[in-house]
Amino acid sequence: MVNEKEILIESIKSDFKIIESHLKEITQRIIDESISTYPIFIASQEMVNIGSPILDRNEVQVNWFFNVSILEDFVRKGLIQADKTAEFKRAHGDPMEKACIFVIVGEEGQFIFVPYDEIDQ
Repeated sequence: MVNEKEILIESIKSDFKIIESHLKEITQRIIDESISTYPIFIASQEMVNIGSPILDRNEVQVNWFFNVSILEDFVRKGLIQADKTAEFKRAHGDPMEKACIFVIVGEEGQFIFVPYDEIDQ
């Protein structure tokens, strides 16, 4: 039986099929401009005050709001503990191969790491 969490993740992956190239561009720019090595995309069903909006979901016709932030901001805001950054970096891997998505539903958030090549499947 498919649970609600799996349905939400599939919904995000569906949206990512639409905006994948845009996300990779943003990731490349963040890295090239030495802003961070670890961009984090935020997917939420309501507008949130984490990161910066990267698209208008009505114009792009996706189901989620998407913002972008960086690991350093997540540490500053206490969303990731400073002593857990090495663990986060290991889980994230190469940001050009995997998108890090902080999924917010209601009051809860969870990280998922989606390989870009899986998004095309």
